[in-house]
Amino acid sequence: MPRKPEIGNVQLYPNRPLKEKDKNGYVLKFYCPLHQKRIRKNCGTRDRREARRIMRECRERLLNGRYIESGGVITEALEIQTHVPPPAPEPQEQVEYLSDMHWQDCVEHYYEHCKKRFRNKSLDNSMSRIGIAGRILENQRKEQELPENGNIEEYTTLTALEYLQDRLLAGEESRQDYRAPTTVNSSMGAIMAFVRYCYRHDWIRKIPPLTKLSVDDVMKGRPVSSEEFEKMLEVTPEVVGKQPADSWKFVLQILWESAFRISDVMNFSWDDERKLHPVWPDRQDLHPTIVIPSTQKNRKNQEIPMLPGLQDLLEQVPEKERRGWVVNPQPMEYQIEADGQWFRPTNRDLARLAEQYSNTAIGRACGVSDTTIRNWLGKAKIKRKIEFNQHQGEIAPNSIAKLRKRAEKQSSRQAQRAEKRLSTDRVSRIIAQIGEQARIIVQQPDEETGRRLKYATAHDLRRGCAHRLINAGISAETLKVILRHRDFSTTEKFYGATKAAQAAASEVREKLENKNSNNEPAESMSLLSAEEIQKLKIILNSI
Repeated sequence: MPRKPEIGNVQLYPNRPLKEKDKNGYVLKFYCPLHQKRIRKNCGTRDRREARRIMRECRERLLNGRYIESGGVITEALEIQTHVPPPAPEPQEQVEYLSDMHWQDCVEHYYEHCKKRFRNKSLDNSMSRIGIAGRILENQRKEQELPENGNIEEYTTLTALEYLQDRLLAGEESRQDYRAPTTVNSSMGAIMAFVRYCYRHDWIRKIPPLTKLSVDDVMKGRPVSSEEFEKMLEVTPEVVGKQPADSWKFVLQILWESAFRISDVMNFSWDDERKLHPVWPDRQDLHPTIVIPSTQKNRKNQEIPMLPGLQDLLEQVPEKERRGWVVNPQPMEYQIEADGQWFRPTNRDLARLAEQYSNTAIGRACGVSDTTIRNWLGKAKIKRKIEFNQHQGEIAPNSIAKLRKRAEKQSSRQAQRAEKRLSTDRVSRIIAQIGEQARIIVQQPDEETGRRLKYATAHDLRRGCAHRLINAGISAETLKVILRHRDFSTTEKFYGATKAAQAAASEVREKLENKNSNNEPAESMSLLSAEEIQKLKIILNSI
């Protein structure tokens, strides 16, 4: 049984200082005796102290009856400024909902349900899309002057879901101007899974028959050719820097020769049996293979053949280095530019200055505060051996110029991030930057179909490997095993047409060549001369 509502239980939301992204200011949440349900009222201020004062005044008005007498005004100042008419009587016939569950309650239930059943990445993607849907639908309710966080049935009607579909396609709650139809269908798939969950728990009456957007069954990119791959290798140092370039070229070569996904490459280990790992046979009549654990995308334990190109690539690595991850791309090099207004002395100069001058004097010379100097000394672990009450005075201008010159020389050098192993998403983005630097366009923009300009990515290298296998005569069934598609229809959809076209072209050429070879003897016969043709005509006419 739900607990009885408390008159005067007013809560301030958010109960913290506001951030820049909090556009609506402070809001009061409380049970309204007029509407007989919990409502929200905007405080009309971004000052937390003022909002707390309004919360206390609203609580007093709820308890002494002034809130009801004024028709729902939360402060005396608002009561004087505006005259709020009493709420209109509610209609006799009210909408009867199947349950008392509200949108946010259902989302929280769904999150707890999925937390134990979904993988972390799948859970994050699903909840992110549901969160986007919630914001879009709440904006619509705000325009219609409907209360926030309504009953779940109001959000899951066919009209609401079609509106959501249209707004997603128009690019609402997105960094882009529009979304591709495939992206919208994917987002709506996650939302419809949430709707079906609500239906199974009897929170809604039915599942709306939402129609998917029509999309073309084509790749989001295209296979990369050998010439384009060489160009990507060529521009790699321009993107990541000279020092880590070799490690990134090795990543690209593994993708090119293995048909791996980017997540597979980053999960490829020499000796960890819990990860993707190679298996080298003891017998000469056997071939090396790759074992894939169930943590991969299709959630199956598999063993696939190691492609010859990948085998040659791995065998180039010395045996003593075959430990840990197969690929470990190094962080990108970046340039630190010196600032013209202030500078940070080198640690050696900072230690010398600390022996002779106060933090205030050093700060004036460097263009920063004494607090910043104190932080620099702490991070550099520099401590004064004696009290610096004698370390006063100003630093000479020529000394400051020398300090600045040494600081700029140090801060403008090429640096490298000291990080742990790069994440899969980070590696994927850097490979996309390499494809853009190489100017390899795999998808032209098309406003009609919602496609954007797309440069080569890691997955296009996987497509390039699959395309080479198809051209080499590998069957679609074998390609499915190598690519580890869960369903053969995926392989058939993306690569079956290429295979069929190659088979058809071979058949046409074979038939035409056979026909031409059969016609060659007839064409080799000597033709009649003009005199012989004339005699033949006379004979035919005399018959």
